[in-house]
Amino acid sequence: MLIAQTLAYFAERETQTLTLVRDRLMALVDDKPALGQGQNLRSAHLLLGKYAAQFNRALQKALADEMSEELATILPSHLQPARPNANDAGLSGMSLSLLDVGEVERVLLLDRIAQRFGARYESTLEPLTQRLSVLFGRESSSLHDNPFQPLVLLRAFATAWDQCELDPQATVDLVQSLAPSSWLDLAPLYTELNETLVKAGVPAQRTMRIKHGNSAHAPLTPASTGNSGNAPLQSRPAPLGAGESVRAGLAHGDGGQRSAWSSLDNAGRTVAAHARQFLQRLGLGARSSGNPQNPVDTDSDSEIPTRPNFAEASPALMGYLGNLQAGASAAGPQQWSEGQDLGGHNVLRQMRDRDEIRHAPELDRGTVDALAEVFDFVFADQAIPIQMKFIIGRLQIPVLKAAMIDRDFFLSDQHPARRLVDTLAGASVAWAPDKGEQDPLYQRIEHTVQRVLTEFEDDLALFVDLLREFTEFLFESEQQAQIRVEPVAQKEHKGEAWEHALEQADELIHERIQALSGQQEVSPFLLPFLTTQWREVMARAWMDETTREANYAQATKTMEQLIWSIQPKTSSDERRELVAILPDMVRHLNAGLDTIEWNGKPRATFTRRLISTHTLAIRLTQSMPLDTGSAALENREGQVAMQQLDERRAARQFGSLDTYDAQAQAFQRGMWFEVSIEPGTSIRSKLSWVSPMRTRLLFTNRDGFDAFVRSEREVAAMLRGGRMRVLDSEAIVGRALDKILVGNDLQLAA
Repeated sequence: MLIAQTLAYFAERETQTLTLVRDRLMALVDDKPALGQGQNLRSAHLLLGKYAAQFNRALQKALADEMSEELATILPSHLQPARPNANDAGLSGMSLSLLDVGEVERVLLLDRIAQRFGARYESTLEPLTQRLSVLFGRESSSLHDNPFQPLVLLRAFATAWDQCELDPQATVDLVQSLAPSSWLDLAPLYTELNETLVKAGVPAQRTMRIKHGNSAHAPLTPASTGNSGNAPLQSRPAPLGAGESVRAGLAHGDGGQRSAWSSLDNAGRTVAAHARQFLQRLGLGARSSGNPQNPVDTDSDSEIPTRPNFAEASPALMGYLGNLQAGASAAGPQQWSEGQDLGGHNVLRQMRDRDEIRHAPELDRGTVDALAEVFDFVFADQAIPIQMKFIIGRLQIPVLKAAMIDRDFFLSDQHPARRLVDTLAGASVAWAPDKGEQDPLYQRIEHTVQRVLTEFEDDLALFVDLLREFTEFLFESEQQAQIRVEPVAQKEHKGEAWEHALEQADELIHERIQALSGQQEVSPFLLPFLTTQWREVMARAWMDETTREANYAQATKTMEQLIWSIQPKTSSDERRELVAILPDMVRHLNAGLDTIEWNGKPRATFTRRLISTHTLAIRLTQSMPLDTGSAALENREGQVAMQQLDERRAARQFGSLDTYDAQAQAFQRGMWFEVSIEPGTSIRSKLSWVSPMRTRLLFTNRDGFDAFVRSEREVAAMLRGGRMRVLDSEAIVGRALDKILVGNDLQLAA
């Protein structure tokens, strides 16, 4: 009942909530934040307004899931509600992903925001928390026993935004903007929930204490427990893109399948099959009754996830690998050539037939096979330059040792060696061969690999240290590039704002002209002025946010007075009204034209024509016809002006969108592309900046130079014409494991 009341409370006030949040976002924009933050705030404001209905639906679902999930961790195990099904798993509280923020940082961010709300609603939150603690049989009151605490509700809000996939890069700034004064008032909700508990007879304090025979703090075991909480945080999530069809294929067995990047001979198929079977035995990609995305094994009688117990690697095998690593370190980098087959450089595949591997335990052999397939994927990845493949390929032996020391290499994307491989491979996408081997990025990657070869023995802390140093290098490089990108981005941002202001003016002018009846058509001589000069005046009034409301309204009023003033005045009252408004109208008209610096003979000619029209309007009850030549010229110029206005408006009305348009709309800052600006040449470019309205996408090289700008429609056209290709720089080990698990002959043939 409490959950239902909370959902109803939010549903009844969903419009109010979004209005408060959007007003808060614009207030923060007015404070002139940094360029990137301002862009994110504007984007969130725009998208929350445009997709309000979609977001509110997601918020209702996220609220239900978050409160149920929180309740499941509070209630005694035998009272826990049924766990959400697989389709709801994606909306769990831990599914929120913030830009460049890890799991811990994400939790801390939400907790920090929730503290503001906790202080604001302490007086109404405390009575509710006390009664809930009594209801759940707690001996003392704790906010953690309250599934309706602000942290849970705020996490649902952030999760709803994340699930709508409106703009993931704006998530951090959106969450940081949340404040008690600009969000839904929770005091009435907490009062209502507390009253429900009072009516149910739940006291504010415990009146008696009951000791149970089974301690609540006893260790959890599969045999003594029912439904469980979340899987360990180190568990690797389900393979990206592995939907029901993939999982169904795994359930039916695929031992005879082969990887899509392996050679077609029997040896390649055998390695791929062994690797796939080995990973499935580890629990990767396996089904689970409690959570299909949980990669660890589960006991058949319980949903509590249990980690496999891995045996230590064979000492003899580790000694053999140490000798190989020492030899690789002494040999130095291998030579490469264009078009060279890298399959022969997969030393893991070659060493399978060695006695040291054939006599090793099954677990160790499986590790070799699986890692051989991973490095096959690395060698086949088109986004990684061939020179970088040779460098990263030298990590095969030390990474194999690290995977044997800590078997979580395949299960957890936080494994130190795996993170280093992922980071080096992702960074190598940014390197272009024309940069040469003296390029700082090339040298840093080579230096990092060499240190692994010479220093790694059995301490995984080396990978952590090298990853930290390499990440700091990337961060410093990115900061320097951002300094170069920012002036270009600011210029493009102003250009987009100016185009948007012109669009607003076009729509308003078109609306006013179309609203006139046939008897009150705008004089042809005025049409070119309205659709050209006065359009620019209105756009400039729109651009200045500090005076926009007053200036834009005045420009609109002046335009309407101008249109009315040139109509024949059939009564003395109308003529007196015209005489009364002319001084102010002319003053505002001249002030507006001064802002666009429209001077010289064209302005003087227009002014004389306007004065003569006003004079006739005051003296005559109907317009005096012009001579045939002048009338024909004005009519033709008026028709041209309206045609240009219609063409501008039509150009913004895009036709049907295809998959390339959808792909371009999903592009985010930081993605890498191979682009052909001129026929026969290609460059590697990074999407360094996206304008708030996504009419401008700024691409640069790694250092922030060679900038070029395209609209989403232009990017879609480049994709459609094969002149742009996305370079996948996501975690390469995870992608390789996904391929191992889902590869089959049909996919290979396709």
